[in-house]
Amino acid sequence: MATPIDDSLWSTFGNCCLVLLVSKSHPLTKENGLKTPVYGLTGGIASGKSTVLELFDQLGIETRDTDQLARQVVDPGSPGADALEQAIGSKYFSDSALNRRLLRQKLYQSVRLKQQVEAVVHPLVRAAVTAWIASDTNSPYRILCSPLLIETEQHKTLDGVIVVDAPETCQLTRGAKRDNDSTARVQQIIDTQLPRLTRLEHATYVIDNSNDLTSLTNQVNALHETLTHD
Repeated sequence: MATPIDDSLWSTFGNCCLVLLVSKSHPLTKENGLKTPVYGLTGGIASGKSTVLELFDQLGIETRDTDQLARQVVDPGSPGADALEQAIGSKYFSDSALNRRLLRQKLYQSVRLKQQVEAVVHPLVRAAVTAWIASDTNSPYRILCSPLLIETEQHKTLDGVIVVDAPETCQLTRGAKRDNDSTARVQQIIDTQLPRLTRLEHATYVIDNSNDLTSLTNQVNALHETLTHD
């Protein structure tokens, strides 16, 4: 099992904190006869997952973001949108479009609502991910970004887990600024997510996003080199 990393240990690694925690066995590639490894990318709210995914995109790596897929499967007029409206009610919709901000606020206040949404959206996202993994690609490896990668146990089917990690203080500041929200609201979301150390225990690689963009880019470039020649 991977070793949890606390804030005091990050200083040991300097500015480039890409850390290999466990060796990879490529279970997805071996079990399904695929030629291209698929690595999961995850992290808590405002940890920098989207920025890291964009950096991989810029390197020419094929990626998918389950948050984006979750939006697409409930686009206005889609079967997913119809099923979701039937499940949670029309008060979360306006002119057939989902009021995502309202739903997001309520999701972290109601376990039942969260379960209802997941019962509709998760199977649709899984089907989209499965089709993507089975498709042909020229990419040397693929990255699947999912905030619920570990919670849904999807990481067990992939070739490794990349955790984008940042101290909670960074998450609060970045999340409040990004979403124009209060730190109290961001804290509420953090409290509903997988604990930081638990997430780190599942990591194959950890990218430290407590510093600047240059440090983050250097770590992604280093990991790209590793995964390309693995």
